[in-house]
Amino acid sequence: MPRLQTCSFCGGGIRPKTLPYHDEQWHGNTYRFENVPALVCAVCGEIYFEAAVSQAMDKVLTSNPKPKGFVQVPIVEFPLDAKTKVGA
Repeated sequence: MPRLQTCSFCGGGIRPKTLPYHDEQWHGNTYRFENVPALVCAVCGEIYFEAAVSQAMDKVLTSNPKPKGFVQVPIVEFPLDAKTKVGA
């Protein structure tokens, strides 16, 4: 299968890039993969993965992986004032 040349969302050019991280949801949990090869749109930033990359992530997730570490993320409330309301 030929490599994707243009973004299916905006038509921008697709470039290979190594993402510092990519988060995947699996059975209600979030797993962070580091140094993930991807194809990224130079215009809008849409991220694409080649089949082999997606399959490799799936294989890791289905093997009950042992994490090398954990990330703690603070959760804050988004301020819903008049300036931030959709359609205002």
